Order: sequence, then structure tokens, then C-alpha cells
Amino acid sequence: MRPVLFHIGSFPVYSYGVMLFLAFMAAVFVARSELNRRGLDGSSIYLIAAVAAITGVIGARIFYVLGNLDTFSGNWGQMFDINMRGLVFYGGLALAVPSCLLLIRYLKLPLGAVSDAIGLAIPLSLAIARVGCFLNGCCGGKTSGLPWAVTFPGSPVAVHPTQIYEMILDLLAFLFLLWVRKRLRRDWDLFLLSIASYGLIRFVVEFFRYHVNPNATIFFQVVSAVLFLACST
Repeated sequence: MRPVLFHIGSFPVYSYGVMLFLAFMAAVFVARSELNRRGLDGSSIYLIAAVAAITGVIGARIFYVLGNLDTFSGNWGQMFDINMRGLVFYGGLALAVPSCLLLIRYLKLPLGAVSDAIGLAIPLSLAIARVGCFLNGCCGGKTSGLPWAVTFPGSPVAVHPTQIYEMILDLLAFLFLLWVRKRLRRDWDLFLLSIASYGLIRFVVEFFRYHVNPNATIFFQVVSAVLFLACST
């Protein structure tokens, strides 16, 4: 656990923010390469990625704040602090997807092909972002006695390193999408398969992840199952 990677003078550089930036850069590189492979202008992804990043972070933060209103009571300024923790992927997805679809249509680009390129990039960017969660000590798991369980500073018990579980599964999903992408014949299939993969991964990881509110586990598993079924049929 290393929430602060280093300081520039008196300014702390947070590991969570750094890994989010690296996740964004990796996503841009992968999506641009996929667009070029399909004979499209890969440079168009820069604007789309910027909109996805901004709306994704906003949506992810709103989702987290709404689910943890008690945490911010009396200190509402912390709602705008994302250096330490507090982003929920599903919230980001809910806002970023329609925003990007509108932009892609405005740019007169093929919706399906661009969405597929973004879908290919999603699991890799999530894997990198989960490294930030691990370094930050957030999104951890339930108590565990397994040999690879982790004891974070300030915690008396060892827990499942759910951040690492998801990182590994996200990387496997990315490799699977790389392998299967040339075998898919229809636009949108790669994007839908990417989202379905994440739904399955999140459903499994939720068995090991700890939430202050125990109802959150059921909520996220239901959302994940619905997403998986909707995108895989």
C-alpha cells in the first residue's frame, strides 16, 4: 500500500491518480491501434477518449457519492476529491457511453467500429486502474486466511486482495478479446463481449470483496448479472 508515490516539492502525487492516467493512456493506444487496423483514422480517438475520461470520472464519482452519502455528511468538499478513492465503474459507464455515442455520431464515424475499439481497450485500462486501487488500499476484500491474503497498514486482519483478483481477470479478458476480435464478423460484438466480460468478472469478484453496506454486494452482483445477460444474448 502506497497512496502517495512521491512528492514534487510539497505537492503529493497520488498512486491512484497516476494509475488512472496510465489506464487512460493505455486505452487510447489500444483503441487507436484497433481503429487503424480497421482502416479508420485512429487519431479520432483522442477527442472521444477525452470525453470518455471526463464523463466517466464524473459518472463514477456521482455513483459513489450517492451510495455513500453518510460518508460526506458535514464534509461535502470531499465529494470532489478523487485522488484517494471513490470511483464506481458502473456509474462511469452509465454516463460515458451515451456521451461518447453522441460525440461519435456528431463526428460522423461508424458507431459500431469505434465502440468495438473502445471495448477492446476497456479491460486493459481497468486492470491498470486496479493497481491504483491496490496501492491506495481501497476496494479491498473480506477477511481471509489464504497464503496470499494481504494485511494493509492500519488493518488488524488479512484480507482478499480483490484488486489483484480483478486485475488478473481483466488482463485475461483483454487477451481473450485480442484473440477473438478477428473472428467476430459484426460491429458491436467486440464491445458487447467486453462489457459482458466485465459483468462476469465483477459478479465473481463481489463474492470476495468487502463493503461497509452488506447490501452493496447483492446490488453489484445483480447489476453485473443483468449486464452480462443483456450483452451476451
